[in-house]
Amino acid sequence: MMTRMLTALLVLLAMPAAAQQAFRTDGAATVTLNATGTTSRVQLQTAVPGAPNVRLYNAGSVPVFINCGDVTVVATTAAGLPVAPGSVEVLGCQNTHIAGITAGTAATLYVTPGPGL
Repeated sequence: MMTRMLTALLVLLAMPAAAQQAFRTDGAATVTLNATGTTSRVQLQTAVPGAPNVRLYNAGSVPVFINCGDVTVVATTAAGLPVAPGSVEVLGCQNTHIAGITAGTAATLYVTPGPGL
């Protein structure tokens, strides 16, 4: 029994990892979200085929809590996904808009749609 489990584990370890592509903009424009203590949103470039992800750069000194959605999307500090200050994240977001909010201090979030990780 132990031999079979070990063999199965070795087979799994020997399998190649799924191919991952580096993040690309494919000509998509970066938009700026000026986040404050009140939710705000920006429209992502919509004419980017195959752009299921967004690259986020928080240039601020506080976390920005984000939420993806349509033209009515809002963000809250209680339910938003925090993007740490000074960090870069690549997240899935196939929506047309992204909203952000901070706990009070202003921060700038740069958002670029594109494929890849």
